[in-house]
Amino acid sequence: MTEISVSAARAPEPTERRDGVLGIDLLRLFAAIAVMVFHLGFKSFSDPGSEVLALTGQEPGWPGGWPWTWWGWVGVQIFFVISGLVIGFSAMSARATAGRFLRKRILRLVPAVLIAACVALAVEITIFGTPVTQAGIAWIRTVLFFPTGPWIMGQFWTLGIEVFFYALVLIFIVVKRTALLPMVGLALILLCGLYWVVRSLGDGSDPLGFGRGTQLILLQHGIYFGIGILLSDTARRGWQWWHGVGIALGCAIAGVQIRQAADGEAGAAGLAGLWPIAFGFFLLAIGLVIVALHWNDRIVARLGASAGTVRMAGLMTYPLYLLHNHTGKPTMAWAIDLGAGPVLATGLAMAVTVLVSLWVAARLEPALRTRMDAAWDKLASKRSV
Repeated sequence: MTEISVSAARAPEPTERRDGVLGIDLLRLFAAIAVMVFHLGFKSFSDPGSEVLALTGQEPGWPGGWPWTWWGWVGVQIFFVISGLVIGFSAMSARATAGRFLRKRILRLVPAVLIAACVALAVEITIFGTPVTQAGIAWIRTVLFFPTGPWIMGQFWTLGIEVFFYALVLIFIVVKRTALLPMVGLALILLCGLYWVVRSLGDGSDPLGFGRGTQLILLQHGIYFGIGILLSDTARRGWQWWHGVGIALGCAIAGVQIRQAADGEAGAAGLAGLWPIAFGFFLLAIGLVIVALHWNDRIVARLGASAGTVRMAGLMTYPLYLLHNHTGKPTMAWAIDLGAGPVLATGLAMAVTVLVSLWVAARLEPALRTRMDAAWDKLASKRSV
């Protein structure tokens, strides 16, 4: 969910390029839309606690378009791979310093969260009927990036995992050992593999009993960041045999995790047995990452004047991920109350969400980031005096 600047394979210094990997922007858009479609097109109708059902007085059921929507949760796993890829490039750059890395992460994450959290707070209180105190506490926990919930946006659970991954990488930047990050990626894959083997041999529950803590120490999802780091290293130094082995092992472990995730996300609908579909989309995403990295120049040339549009679509995905529940669900409830069917209501909700996210990415987020950037410079100048 952050900017990538990288050339084709074997580029000596990927951060020197400023045109970006447009294929990754497209994949990021796919992942964000997949998550949105899952939440709006599947969970909104099937989850007994759905705000849409509460607002419209309907009973839970499986919408007619479920074959196209139920697997969209795998977009989160794809996002984690992209994050490992992006952070791998950023950290292994010759220009990487702890201060620069920390500044870029804060300026990328915080503005959109502040905007989306304020939108969510207003919607929770005025439309979803959440008590003001409860919503206010959740809002505070969200804008402070508190690692455990409740948060004002349910999908915020992934941000805590991202932050802990950033902290791990920051340690290697501080001690000037970023050359070891590919080994860190392999270690994440192996440790997560051990965790998921033990978990799958048991009753399926967390064998450590840490709950959220197991997620934060990257034992549940570290495989995805590890795959991303290895993919970034292939673009920097070219493919080596251990890259292929590590990525293949990571994908195999991902299959185990995705299979179990399907039970929680779609088991109540009797769809858990279709987990290979979600896994297939994940593998397709990995293939597209490889194509995007190693044929970026051709993709840029083919897109031509459309490259700017693709870039904006990539920037839109972070606000889209944060906002879709609190813009889409009220729109769906409004449309259903007016007589629209599930498909039309979902389509309208997604259209509204995309437009709002574009506005945030093009106007609000850059303006807030510019102010934060200036404040950072001002604070730095005072410290240097």
